[in-house]
Formats: sequence, C-alpha cells, structure tokens
Amino acid sequence: MSPIHVVTFDIWQTLIIDREDWGRERSRLRIQGAIDALHNAGEDFTEEQVREAYRACYRACRVIRHEERDISFKEQVQMFVQRISPGLLERVDRETFARILNRYADAFFDSPPAVAEGAADTLLRLKEQDYRLGVISNTTTTPGRLLRSYLEDLELVQYFDHMTFSDEVLLSKPSPAIFQHTLVSMGCLAEQAIHVGDHLHNDILGAQRAGIRSAWIEGYDDSKAEVAPTVTLQRISELPAALEALNAG
Repeated sequence: MSPIHVVTFDIWQTLIIDREDWGRERSRLRIQGAIDALHNAGEDFTEEQVREAYRACYRACRVIRHEERDISFKEQVQMFVQRISPGLLERVDRETFARILNRYADAFFDSPPAVAEGAADTLLRLKEQDYRLGVISNTTTTPGRLLRSYLEDLELVQYFDHMTFSDEVLLSKPSPAIFQHTLVSMGCLAEQAIHVGDHLHNDILGAQRAGIRSAWIEGYDDSKAEVAPTVTLQRISELPAALEALNAG
C-alpha cells in the first residue's frame, strides 16, 4: 500500500474537546439572544417557545445530516427563526435577523471547548515530518468560519493546508463525497491519506467508504458502530508513532 502523505482530522473530540455543560450554555445563550433581539424589534416570545424552536431546528438539521447533506449556517438560523412562529422570518428586519445570527454563532466563544491535550505538539511533529494536514469537520451549530477563527486563536491553523467544513460544502460525514472533495482540494489520492477522528460512524466509516485509512481516537463515541479502523489510539499524541509504523509496514 502507498505511504501516507496526507493526514486529515476531525475537529470535535479530536482536536478540541467539548463537554455537555459547555454545549448547554451555548444553547442557552443562543436562545436568550434570540429572545432579546426579537423583543427589541417588538416581537415577544416566551423562553419555552424559543427553546422548542431551537430543538425543532436541531432535529431538522440532524435529519438533513443523516442524509449526508448539510445546509449553510445562515439557512440553519433561518430555519430556527421560522420555527419560533409562522411568518416571523418574513416580519423581522435584516438588522434583527443579523443580531440573532451573530449571537447564534458567537455563543461558541462565550462557552468554548478546550484544545485536546497533545494536539499542538502532534501537529507540529507531523509538519516537521513533511505530512500535509487537513480538516474534515461537520459543523452542527457552529459555522466553519468560527472554527477557523478558533483554531487561529489556538495557533493551530498554521499547520493546515486545507480545511473542509460541512456548512460550506453542503456535505456531511460520513458521505464519501466530503472526503473526496478534500482529497481533490489537496491533490492527494485516497491510498495516500489517513483520516483521524473520534466517531466510528462519521469518521471511520466515512473514511472507509472513501477508500481512506483511518485512525480512531477511542473514548468519546459509544455508538458501537460495526466498523474497523486501521489503527486505534487512546490519545492524539500516539498518532506520529502509529503513522511511522504504518509507513514502515
């Protein structure tokens, strides 16, 4: 098999580690931000009304991603506003919608995840070993543009040659198309790449379907999907040694 030259990474629970309570706080901030923006525009809704619209939007987006597609971040927020009340999206002016959209996005920075232990050192080692690095990430409620900005704040963005985010390409893992899009963008053949992630279905199955080798970081995904990664890691810092072994083999 060809040596590995390109390594692509998932973001959530791979390069950055999130917790449920941090996610709940981001949801609370999005909901309250929408309530405040609408109140200032003369539209008053209860917290429960807005919370249920947020849940309904999440469920609708999950259905779309289960079909291996995605929608833009703006379309997601429009879907959220539409579900608060029929006709509301058409009633609110552009300034009010912009406030809702910005609060929906910026909540990420008010309750941010943490960088994975060893991630920065691992990326540095791989670049020093002349690997080309990429990102393939589903974005859910945080747009790719903010994930880029966050990786820049962490001084990690400099290591990547290309980043693919689902809300920008309108494809969602485990679609092989999102992996193939990244390989084409990086000028790489599938047999020259490996994808690193925590999710057996989205990351490992998706890579497998695209003909890419995979490294699973165990400990975060309890889905028990029946798929075998090329290598299994307990932590991201084990990746350079695993790649050395694969290329030697």
